[in-house]
Amino acid sequence: MDKTQIQRFIHPLFKSLLLRETICVLLFVLLSAIQIQSQPKDIPTQHRVKLGNERALRIFPETMNGQRLGLVINHTSLLPDKTPLLSAFLKNGIEVRAIFSPEHGFTGQQEGGLTVENSRFEDIPVYSLYGKTKKPTPEQMKNIDAFVYDIQDVGTRFYTYITTLKYILEAAGKAHKSVYVLDRPNPAGGVLVEGPVLKETYRSFIGACPIPIRYGLTSGELAMMMLGEGWVPKDVNLHVITMENWRRSYFWKDTGLPWTPTSPNIPTAETAMAYPGTGLLGGLLLNQGLGTPYPFLQLGTPWLDTEALVAALKGQHTAGIELETVTYTPVSLPGKVLHPAYENRLCAGIRIHILEPEKFRSVHFTLSLIKALKEKHGADISVKSDSLNLLFGDDLLVRYLKGNIPYDRMIAVIAEEERLFLKKRQKYLLYK
Repeated sequence: MDKTQIQRFIHPLFKSLLLRETICVLLFVLLSAIQIQSQPKDIPTQHRVKLGNERALRIFPETMNGQRLGLVINHTSLLPDKTPLLSAFLKNGIEVRAIFSPEHGFTGQQEGGLTVENSRFEDIPVYSLYGKTKKPTPEQMKNIDAFVYDIQDVGTRFYTYITTLKYILEAAGKAHKSVYVLDRPNPAGGVLVEGPVLKETYRSFIGACPIPIRYGLTSGELAMMMLGEGWVPKDVNLHVITMENWRRSYFWKDTGLPWTPTSPNIPTAETAMAYPGTGLLGGLLLNQGLGTPYPFLQLGTPWLDTEALVAALKGQHTAGIELETVTYTPVSLPGKVLHPAYENRLCAGIRIHILEPEKFRSVHFTLSLIKALKEKHGADISVKSDSLNLLFGDDLLVRYLKGNIPYDRMIAVIAEEERLFLKKRQKYLLYK
């Protein structure tokens, strides 16, 4: 393969680190047409963000000629005009020999946490990496020369797409396959970093790298960090096809791109901004808006004193948001959540409206919320310690809730870890 041209598209930092068939097809086509919520800011075409997959489509037909590819994709793997990357590759003569899909499956319709089976797309096998295995097997890799990863992430450590990326890098390194990461925006932004760094004790599929909850990197930058820090084999032949026009200060509204729900309960880009924080609340047996039209943007219980809670939160990491008191009843939504917390029970709750994303610190807001809940509803809170430790990546929060560490001490430890991570990530940044 002639790599001269492709090197022009790879950041200089990186050169050295060199049921079933019919249903699957129909769902994939239908989802591409109807699942997209297109609400980008009115940005001239020449200024909108150009995705890594757009650049790959320009160069791969020549530079990947003769290469057999395994695509790591799902329903978010779309060009800005909503064309599936798979369709565009096949139309341009790029040889796709296998598809690998993450949690929620190839079509993105499987409820979180549920096993996804292997399937086919036309004559191409679709291997689930959220089924019997979570890492490509030698048998699955035998007919491919390189992986191409193009999945929209949300910038949260406990969102499993980035663990799949890590496992792809590990499998590729062992099998001596190249990996091309087609870069995409981080909807949580590229500036703010929040939360404790994952400790080894709590490493799992929902958190596999020692990074904060909100880590402020694109998938390409994170892949570089995985390689550079030795979290994956050093001999991985990794290439990042960078974006054009993306800046660290951007949120989705700044990209000029349509939004595609990344999974059943992340329907909007606003949801993705709240998720790093409110995603923790499942460890406290609160309803996180699951079973409603506002997952992760509202929270509630039958016993919540919402007026007192909003008053207690005033000025506590509420910059950039507005809080609204609401009542709602979570219901079963097959494909999204079968049995949400407090199913069919009236809940008093709070809904979050994000007005200024650059000011909203979702993890620290949620910690302030948990502090207020402990002070006002301590007897009502049920802590799922194991689950919360895995999500938080540390036992600090459980220790605080059990009265074993002061709140201010917990916050000070987290702040220091955030500071050190910001320094460590600096050499992997591809964008200003």
